[in-house]
Amino acid sequence: MVLPLDKHLKIGIQTIHRRTEPATAPWRPSIDELTDLVGLVDRCGYDSLWVGDHVAFAVSILDPLLQLAQAAVVSRRLLLGTNVYLLPLRHPGPVAKQVATLDHLCEGRLIFGVGVGGEFPQEFAVSGVPLNERGGRLTAAIPLLRALWSGVPVSYSGKYFGAFSEVAMQPPPPPRRSPSAMRWISAAPPSVTPRSERPKRSRSASATSGMPGRGMSSSTWSGRTKSGRARSRISPAMCCHCSPICAAGEARMARRC
Repeated sequence: MVLPLDKHLKIGIQTIHRRTEPATAPWRPSIDELTDLVGLVDRCGYDSLWVGDHVAFAVSILDPLLQLAQAAVVSRRLLLGTNVYLLPLRHPGPVAKQVATLDHLCEGRLIFGVGVGGEFPQEFAVSGVPLNERGGRLTAAIPLLRALWSGVPVSYSGKYFGAFSEVAMQPPPPPRRSPSAMRWISAAPPSVTPRSERPKRSRSASATSGMPGRGMSSSTWSGRTKSGRARSRISPAMCCHCSPICAAGEARMARRC
């Protein structure tokens, strides 16, 4: 039986370099394995390829942005995404530069999904980030990233990321294929983001892009509901999780092709 699919439905695979268990020898990711996997996903007609992110995890895991940079050379068609990048673990300044660079190197195919994390407290400890600040840091980092990606001088004097003035980051990311491509945010429970740290929207803020208004510091961007209650910008991600590919999964994919 053929299952009819909506023409707007997009299907992706999540994994690139992933150790297959059970295994006894040390894990040594190889370029050939990545080339075979990315090529197979591309030939099978999938739309996108995704990777997760952890600094310290229960199993071996590689840096997501470096994996996607490698995959971008193998496939010139697949969209490449993070599902999700744990933004609170990093300062948004270097992240903005790395993500903009990767988006140029893959010719605008990057979907940068971010999330709050927290299920592995050790990675917050090793990153020097208090676990209870992860919601506030994510909320503060998102508009700051967008401001830095605008290419215009940006000033910041908020709670989490120090203070800087008139920083213009060049080059900005390439024009988006879709206006929502850089806005995918993983859902988080309200308890993660303290009410006092949830954003309020200024009239000078853009309602469509989430960018701070012209001349406004990213630290002052905000939003409220009609009832006056603080509204969190952490919204459900527009993506689906796919199971990691194992040897049996690769065989099924090959048969599909």
